[in-house]
Amino acid sequence: MKTAIRFATLLASTSLPVIALAQEATETTVLKPIIVTAQKRTAESKDVPASIVVESGETLALQKTKRRDDAIAAAPNAQTGAVTAKLYTSFTAIRGVGSALIESDPSVGVYLDGVGIGSAQAHSGTLLDVDRIEILRGPQGTLYGRNNIAGSVNIISNLPDPDRTGGELGVEYGRFGTATATGIFNTPIGDNGWAARGALSVSKTDGSLYSTINDDDLGGGKDVHGRVSIAGDLTDNLEFLGIVDIERQVLDGEMLGMPEADFLKGRRGVAIDDPIRIESDLATVSGQFTYHLDNGDKIVSITGFQKSAVDVGGNGFPLGYFAAYDGLFQSLGFPNFRYRADNPFDGSYRQWSQEVRYVSEDNERFNWVAGLYGEFSEGSRTYGANSTFTGGAATLSTRGDTDTVSLSGFADGTYALNDQWKVFGGLRIGHDRKSFDYDFTANKTAELLGLTGTFARGYNARLSETYVTPRIGLQFAPMEGLNLYGGVSSGYKSGGFNSGFVGLGDEGAYDSESVTSYEVGLKSATLDDRLRVEASLFYIDWRDQQVQGFNGLTGATPISNAPQSQSFGGELSAAFDIDNHWSLTAGAGYADATYREYRNARALDGSGAVDVSGNQQQFVSRFTGSAGLSYQWETGLDDLVGKVGVNYRYRSSYYFDVQNTIQQKGYGLIDAYVGLENDRYAAYVFAKNIGDTDYRTVAANLGVGTLVSPGDPLTFGGSFKIKF
Repeated sequence: MKTAIRFATLLASTSLPVIALAQEATETTVLKPIIVTAQKRTAESKDVPASIVVESGETLALQKTKRRDDAIAAAPNAQTGAVTAKLYTSFTAIRGVGSALIESDPSVGVYLDGVGIGSAQAHSGTLLDVDRIEILRGPQGTLYGRNNIAGSVNIISNLPDPDRTGGELGVEYGRFGTATATGIFNTPIGDNGWAARGALSVSKTDGSLYSTINDDDLGGGKDVHGRVSIAGDLTDNLEFLGIVDIERQVLDGEMLGMPEADFLKGRRGVAIDDPIRIESDLATVSGQFTYHLDNGDKIVSITGFQKSAVDVGGNGFPLGYFAAYDGLFQSLGFPNFRYRADNPFDGSYRQWSQEVRYVSEDNERFNWVAGLYGEFSEGSRTYGANSTFTGGAATLSTRGDTDTVSLSGFADGTYALNDQWKVFGGLRIGHDRKSFDYDFTANKTAELLGLTGTFARGYNARLSETYVTPRIGLQFAPMEGLNLYGGVSSGYKSGGFNSGFVGLGDEGAYDSESVTSYEVGLKSATLDDRLRVEASLFYIDWRDQQVQGFNGLTGATPISNAPQSQSFGGELSAAFDIDNHWSLTAGAGYADATYREYRNARALDGSGAVDVSGNQQQFVSRFTGSAGLSYQWETGLDDLVGKVGVNYRYRSSYYFDVQNTIQQKGYGLIDAYVGLENDRYAAYVFAKNIGDTDYRTVAANLGVGTLVSPGDPLTFGGSFKIKF
């Protein structure tokens, strides 16, 4: 035990943040209990036999974490990024398991106030009036069902408070014309325990890049995000919570430039005159009823509706990039070929869900939950013309529509064998049914010139799968403040259909994928609960991984299955309340995620299959580390408390492609804040990427050269908030 504490303290002093726990200055220095609902029962995080990272809304606000994917990436062994362009599709991986796919279902489940966000396009939304975020590492197939093979993320909003009338108004301004205005208001409704809460955020940025053609700003956008919630007691035993969350984003996509050396030398200009423009609408509506039984048990019903739509237009490629494509096709016998400058795309997704679960009363011997879940979704994707001849005479497009019905039942519980030993486990049985309609459209000119010959025509298909995802394990508490656990869990991700440009030799459908995870861990609280240390080791056996390929000759982007993949590693984290003023957090993660057997990966030039067995998973760093140090003090002036914090996050090198040819070197980012606040005002200044580190968020070789997009450089600004 002493060795573990020494190692955690050493790690905290050298590698540096998970999450800076900004504590109010008090007479005692005890870390606040971390209450979670990650296992659909209320419990302290230290008592849950699973690897969980909890980020408080206060911490997220201090660190100026604005987006969901940025909050996820703050946890060790969790990584996010863009596969192609902002909101076009995003990438999220936990413990090396993720999906770098434009088309398929996500591998990490994201839940907003209990409602699953089924479209990966909606995972990149902004954070607004958040109470906390719970990040569960490892497959969560038993409690959360399909498409949670890597883990789950629960975003919990601040709820209406019937005992408070008030709110806050805030403004923020920073580099590159970045500005945000936020308002929050809470009010009781009558005197019977009902309350309502509203939050609104409006933001804009000019972007950190510029066009070398017309000197316009690039990479900017606007965002409007609002939420209204209402809560109260319908009867003495029945509670209701209703939430409507709506967001509208209009953003520039990733600015792709070449040669990549220009960006790595710090140049922020790119030869683009028609940037990718992405318009995205996100909406989540939920109604939750909780009925309390006389014996202390309760029945919870959550009805949810989630909708997202994205419309992508414009170019986003540097001038002259497609000249190489023109030459390629001209050499194949198309002398008048000209590649289309823009490549429009639009997609929509609608989801209805219903869960009913029975939750037992908390007791020392047996705690359990059981329920039923149903989901119906409709998804549609349209890809615009892939290429065109002079004058726009020949065009191609595809449209894929997928309807999904998913039904499942689950049960999970923990049984105390004695004061030290507990056994936990559960089981989910589910069934997925998908129907797919695919249309390929080409005008007469394209057909006469034979341009359609490389692509599949329209077709219809059906899919029906039954899955079982159990988990089982043991928990041991040898002494007060120490919990050890070990277990096996599983996850399932549904199969699907290719809806983009599909070559004639490509499979229209791809199989489901599954994981089995083996994990051991410990959770410790020592020094009068001022020091918490958590550690875990895992091995994940990953079968039939869904991988998206790209054919640089035809432009086809089919998904296929890699027979065997694996990931193994561990995490170590610590939170230490040193005294009334100083707090320290640190964490590290290691995940060696590889394609164990994948002999038929797509060759970029369309020449055939490539054996990438043993290669590192794309977008996944083997090592991630983070740490934070915060200090606060009483100023003695108008009850003002001063706060200062510095945070560091590191990720080792990773590859952007399955072939492991395009690499991002390891890099670290330093952020800091300092400010004053009391119960009426708050004023802060902040800086992000203080070292002005150069790194890439996107790098891709589309067959004729590598395109890259840089990450944000040094940014800084200030904020002011009035509380009332």
